[in-house]
Amino acid sequence: MKSLIRKLEVSEIPAFVEIAVNAYPGVMQNTPDFKERFSTMITILQEKEKTIEFFGLFRDGKLVGGMRIHYFQMNLFSKIIDVGGVGLVAVDLLHKKEKIAKELISYFIQHFVNREVSFLALYPFRPDFYKKMGFGYGTKMNQYLIEPSSFPARGTKEGLTFLNKTHKEHIKDCYNLYAKETHGMMLKTDYDVEVLFKNPDHKIVGCFNGEKLEGYIVFTFKKMSETNFIHNNIVIKEMIYRNPQALSKIAAFLNSQNDQIHRIELTTQDDAIEYLIADPRNGSNRLMPSVYHETNSAGIGLMYRIINMDAFIEKLSEYNFNNVTIKLGINIMDSFIEGNSRRIVIDFREGKAAISQAENADVEIKMEISDLSSLFMGVINFKKLYDFGRAEINIAEIVNEVNTLFSTMQKPLCITAF
Repeated sequence: MKSLIRKLEVSEIPAFVEIAVNAYPGVMQNTPDFKERFSTMITILQEKEKTIEFFGLFRDGKLVGGMRIHYFQMNLFSKIIDVGGVGLVAVDLLHKKEKIAKELISYFIQHFVNREVSFLALYPFRPDFYKKMGFGYGTKMNQYLIEPSSFPARGTKEGLTFLNKTHKEHIKDCYNLYAKETHGMMLKTDYDVEVLFKNPDHKIVGCFNGEKLEGYIVFTFKKMSETNFIHNNIVIKEMIYRNPQALSKIAAFLNSQNDQIHRIELTTQDDAIEYLIADPRNGSNRLMPSVYHETNSAGIGLMYRIINMDAFIEKLSEYNFNNVTIKLGINIMDSFIEGNSRRIVIDFREGKAAISQAENADVEIKMEISDLSSLFMGVINFKKLYDFGRAEINIAEIVNEVNTLFSTMQKPLCITAF
């Protein structure tokens, strides 16, 4: 049966909302009031927000699935590039197992190929499903449960204040300055800032140095007991700090909540939090053999995909691949994009990369586009992929040299939810 995928008309949005509510029962309410509010929100986005669009998949004129497409800007090793994103992929319950999700993702990929965007990102409902489509894993997310008193109190709270809608530009500027300094971060739009204030439960505390906002946290309170009203946690939704002084003041604020707060839930891609806090244990009292105290839980989330290798390498023309000089042949395996399974040669000269038209190479490697995407982003190193049998090389003696080529001091960080 032939499918048609196109941008949704406003009159079709309520039908998409019905599909989405059934597809995500855990986070959406099947009530007239919720669906009306959700339809209104999507309509506003569809008509006014330039960085978000909603698409539907039709068969025989009937809407049977849909998705939300995002137009992001991301820091790729200090260069801001365009990135395509997708979310809210939803399929009518009566049309499950009819490859609708696969068709939607295929369209999503081609949509950005046509726009000459070389890189994509998404959050998977099933990581293995998207891995088969060529998406590679991003940096793991860690969730810590920290006693407030474990945060250092060596800083003062001078300059801390609650933020409100009058501070929107301060928040956007603070976040985007941090994003431009941090590999993997997406720039925040006006709409993203507006969303922070739409949740009435959000508390936002900022750290000012004079007129300049140098850090902030967005948090909510979580009730931990039905019988004890003073047993609560703080859940940090977003924490940005541009220097150690701002972090020190935020930490002092969190420390001072010890009299009323049981634990602080911090979800972060920083896996070195134990060096900030006094006691990294999460309160579970679980031990791993022989004596390793449980500190956090971790999960796979954001996934990346290169969809145009030549254009992607061009984006990295100013990046230094550790001063390595080597001509590298890469045999790309991509079963999802027709014509993308091919061999390319990249000429690295003193760390600077360029696509070579020459056929010969000093060394040949072979891997899936999913792992190659994670490798280029600095999520995983080449030696580990080689050890796991995920990468092949024709000269095993120079595995370490290729590993050095792709080594980076910073894994990509991203806290943008979509």
